[in-house]
Amino acid sequence: MGKKSRKATRQKESSAPHVAAAAPGDTASESRPPSTECWICLDGDPDDEGKSIVRDCSCRGDDAGFAHLSCLVSYADRKTRDLIESGKGDLLEPWVECPHCRQNYQRQVALDMANSLLSFIDENYPGSEVGKLGGLGMIIDAISIMDYWKKAELREEGKRAASQMISAIQESGEDNNDG
Repeated sequence: MGKKSRKATRQKESSAPHVAAAAPGDTASESRPPSTECWICLDGDPDDEGKSIVRDCSCRGDDAGFAHLSCLVSYADRKTRDLIESGKGDLLEPWVECPHCRQNYQRQVALDMANSLLSFIDENYPGSEVGKLGGLGMIIDAISIMDYWKKAELREEGKRAASQMISAIQESGEDNNDG
C-alpha cells in the first residue's frame, strides 16, 4: 500500500469525533525506530491532530503494538459496534486491552481510551449505565496507576470520575426502587 493510500485510509479511520485529548508529554510513545508505523492505518507520521504513535501495553519489538490514539479509538468504536450487533463479547474490551498482547492499556493511553469510551457512550448509547460506569471505572483505574499525587489535574479528574460514578450508582438504585 502506497503512502498516499495509507494517509487516505488513516484520515477516513481517524474521523471519529470522540477522541480524548492527551496531555502534552504524558502519552506513552516509547522510543521507537523511525520506520515504525501504526498497525491500524500503516502510517508512521503524526495523525491529523498532530499526535504521534503510542504504545503502552506489553507488545515488544520494533513495530508491534504502536498506533495512533485516534486509530485505537476508531478500532474500538468499530469493534464495539460489531460486538453489540452480534450480542457476543465484552463491550469494554476493545477500549481496555491491546488486541495483540491482550494486556490492558496503561497510564495516559488507558486514560485517553477511557475518556473516549465515555464520549462514545454519551454519543451513541446515552442510556447505558453499564457503559458509563465501565468508562468511569476505567478512568479511576488509569489514574490510580499514574503519578496522580504529583499532578493536580489528575487528582481533579479522578475526583470528578468518582463523583460521577457515585451519582450514577445512586440514580440507578433510585430507578430500581421506583419499580
